[in-house]
Amino acid sequence: MKESAKLILSVLWLSLMGMLLLFSVGRLVRLRPQKLRRLFLLFACGLMGGMVIFISDWHNIVPTFLIFLTAVWTGCEGSRIKRLTVGLMVASTVFSFNALVDNGTVFGGFMVILIKLCFCLGFCVVIWKYGPERDFELSPAMWKLLFLLTLPPVGIVFSLILLSDPNIYELSVQYLILLLLSLFAFAGLLWTMVVLAKQQKLEAEAVMAAQNARYYEAMEQQHFEIRRLKHDMANHLQTALALPEDQRKAYLRELLESTENTRTLKYCGDNTVNIILSAKEASMKQKGIDFHVLADIPDPLPMEKPDICAVFGNALDNAMEAVEGLPAEKRRISLEARMGKGLLAVSIRNTGRLSESRVKEGIKRELPVTTKTDRSAHGFGLPSIRAALGRYSGTMELRQEGEEVCLFLYCHIKGENLS
Repeated sequence: MKESAKLILSVLWLSLMGMLLLFSVGRLVRLRPQKLRRLFLLFACGLMGGMVIFISDWHNIVPTFLIFLTAVWTGCEGSRIKRLTVGLMVASTVFSFNALVDNGTVFGGFMVILIKLCFCLGFCVVIWKYGPERDFELSPAMWKLLFLLTLPPVGIVFSLILLSDPNIYELSVQYLILLLLSLFAFAGLLWTMVVLAKQQKLEAEAVMAAQNARYYEAMEQQHFEIRRLKHDMANHLQTALALPEDQRKAYLRELLESTENTRTLKYCGDNTVNIILSAKEASMKQKGIDFHVLADIPDPLPMEKPDICAVFGNALDNAMEAVEGLPAEKRRISLEARMGKGLLAVSIRNTGRLSESRVKEGIKRELPVTTKTDRSAHGFGLPSIRAALGRYSGTMELRQEGEEVCLFLYCHIKGENLS
């Protein structure tokens, strides 16, 4: 009976440690949705959190380390360097603490278990409270830098555990200091990760803001050209009336051709949307793309103009990029936008196909970030669209429907009219 109770308690505290460490890992790198992979990662986290590590005892640390890295590798998403870095970072920290507790304290039994459980809880709280934002992004170069920074603490732990004299049963002061340095190296790594993530986010936002500003300036310039042409129309008509009959038709035809790309069609009640759609229709006409629009927006949108440009302009640019390489008869894009009850819904469809990897994932992710394989189709403007929608509690969904790629955008825009 006592043995059964001990077994149940062991499974319980290992499960608690595993869940806490799993939450910690999931905060730094996105977990895969498959349940078996998550269960394997949960098992590896619990095994690592409760592992007893003594000096020169490679039988415990090496298999546990390999199992945990394998679980992170198979159970998490992201680049290889990202998964490896997060795995090494978490493993070196937990192993350092366990080595300190198992070799440097006089506690035993239940007290050791309680100390390790409290550490896992504190570790989880620190990551969630002071770590980077969820689903943060770093460039490959930054991940390589973090990977290099994780190697010293990992090297310290394994050197002290595996290369020490097996006849030594207590930690010396030097060993104790080195393990403490390895343990506290986690704080430096986490702080570096936060700083790099914030820096990259600020750089991305600056690039997006500059891009949207240029986009908006271009739209404003086109609108100015339209007003100028309207102002000059009287002069053009007077000139046409003064010309002989044979020259008049040629002059009017030339005038129509020169204004074709600068005319603004009225698709809806928002002038900025009309300017964007007019410019994109003219561009698509030149590229031989069949473009259909249904815009049920009766009033001006209560959104900042740069955000309108980011949403509509980038979404259409992505669709144009996707169909340009297709045969002429397959170059089709349609846009449908509806505004009602404080909700703006926009769908952009174009012929083409997404990569198989994104189709298998279901592609249904809130505000997704593109991958390199999709950069030729719906890749360039997604971060800008995501940032604009985020200011209005918006969502974005990208999926394959038959022979069409569909981008759905939703945002809540109740409030004062800003346009």
